[in-house]
Amino acid sequence: MTADAFDLPCTYVDTPELLAEALPAWFAAGLVGVDIECSLTGNHHCVLALLQIATHDQVWLVDPVALPDLMKPTLEALKEIPWIVHDFSGDGIVFKRIYDVVPDSVLDTMLLSKALGYSQPGLKTMAKLKLGIHIPKEEQDSNWMMRPLRETQLTYGARDAALMLPLLRTLALEVEEKRDDPEVAQRLARLPLEMRGIFRRIHAYKKPRLDNLVEKIQGMGLGQRAEDKANALLDLRHKWGNEGDVAAVMEMGMRWILARIQHPPTSREALERAIPNPRFRRKRLEALWEILGEEQITVHGEE
Repeated sequence: MTADAFDLPCTYVDTPELLAEALPAWFAAGLVGVDIECSLTGNHHCVLALLQIATHDQVWLVDPVALPDLMKPTLEALKEIPWIVHDFSGDGIVFKRIYDVVPDSVLDTMLLSKALGYSQPGLKTMAKLKLGIHIPKEEQDSNWMMRPLRETQLTYGARDAALMLPLLRTLALEVEEKRDDPEVAQRLARLPLEMRGIFRRIHAYKKPRLDNLVEKIQGMGLGQRAEDKANALLDLRHKWGNEGDVAAVMEMGMRWILARIQHPPTSREALERAIPNPRFRRKRLEALWEILGEEQITVHGEE
């Protein structure tokens, strides 16, 4: 089967009017596939870039960038419909942290795949094994904050959501076939307990007080000044990344920040040499120097 078989009719929802038209269709379906694309700054810091909703015959791509004030009430309404999600443990954190919304009922096809004995239950793998299609993942880590989105991004986002219902149906058939397998039956019996545990963790979620990098710096005993600089750099990384500056995420990795904290640049030129991306360097050098060059400026002023 080709991937084209899962290219359902798709509506890009970027106005209140289109959103109002979509909601009745979701409720009429009674069950929807849900997927999301986010900025590249991780579950604890990202913003939602695209919300994909699929029924058995239609996909809607809802644009949170165009509809920021309507996303929470939309999700509050949508939470009443059962969702099919592949790996709700991550996506659920995003919905809870950003919008304080958690759906009432979720069917997690990744957990179901694990219960059936699949050791690598990622969506790409399961789509290949159970639906016979190959999903190109080139767009997975692309820049979802830039507008307009490319056609390849729209196709990728729509297809992932469109796979949710067919994948669930195929897995449900396998459940029936393997009910008499004692090991599978035992894992299937544990699924409700696992889902309750995931729901408890998501409902109780609180953003970590410290970033892992700052904890590492604390453990290294580098001092409060180093922690403050690390926090300031991380704040810029998250801010720029959530604005769609992929270079900020790629260039300002944890190793890069730690190296700048342990070995602060002694001059603006030294900082320039530590930023290999010329476009990012031109755009962000001054803001980075304000943080990393502070100590050198202070010392020079005292002299």
